[in-house]
Amino acid sequence: MSDDNHQTQSDSLDQKDDIIQDVLHEEDLYRILGASRSASAAELRRCYLERSKICHPDKPPFHPQSTSSAFQRLGFAFDILKSPSARRTYDRASKPTSSSLPDKTTFLGGEHTFRSAVEAILHEFMTGDFQIVRRWLESLHAQYPNLVSEEVVINVERSFIRIRELVLTTRTYALLIYIELGRIHRVQKRLMGLGYLDVVGRTRLTIHLVRVTLAVPMRVDRALKQREEKAWRAKAAGLQAAGLTPSEQMGRAGILNDRVSKVLEFIVGAAGKDEGADEAWSQNMGTQKA
Repeated sequence: MSDDNHQTQSDSLDQKDDIIQDVLHEEDLYRILGASRSASAAELRRCYLERSKICHPDKPPFHPQSTSSAFQRLGFAFDILKSPSARRTYDRASKPTSSSLPDKTTFLGGEHTFRSAVEAILHEFMTGDFQIVRRWLESLHAQYPNLVSEEVVINVERSFIRIRELVLTTRTYALLIYIELGRIHRVQKRLMGLGYLDVVGRTRLTIHLVRVTLAVPMRVDRALKQREEKAWRAKAAGLQAAGLTPSEQMGRAGILNDRVSKVLEFIVGAAGKDEGADEAWSQNMGTQKA
């Protein structure tokens, strides 16, 4: 290899290293993308695509820190800033409180900003693509009123309102709901990539989108009930140790009643099974922080 080629490769690795270090250690979302705060949506996308080629672990030249962690961190920054409402929320909350202070923010704009940004994305989904879910449930209600009653439709909508409240009050839920929104987004991208005349494909993916969406309140409901059951068992063990008889009644936890939960399990089927997401819920719920 000539000295010139060796120097070019060395420069390329150095440049890649600098960018990856920015992505891994920068706190400001714009700096993670390598974009200015005044960047347009198109410029943000261009910066994301350029850096994703560098941070993706499978893209040459190889770099030991081109990991899924760097790629996910870059992806989260872009997901927040590409959403107009989430970007406005981030911009407001991440501004310095005094002109004498440096323009320094914490990663994801701090916990409050992070929750607000995820809530904004969730709100956009509920006022936009969630309409597909609502229409599908209403269609099922018209065809099978005994299975998908009006109570089911109402309870599903209320469950998402409750999820929004959880996102804003508990950081753990904001992180976990972001995982769920990512699963939904991946199905949406596949749906948008289909041709308009691909009726069969669009129908199949639309149904899958509905099922993946309905899996969200199911997973939240299950996590809340498991957390409540764990707390009750601990309390019962303490009462028994003191020679007292614990009550057989547990508090009512969850965001779905038993009937609605069973209906959603039937509708969602295998789409509700995601070992990675289930593991994340189990691990994070054990260390939940407000």
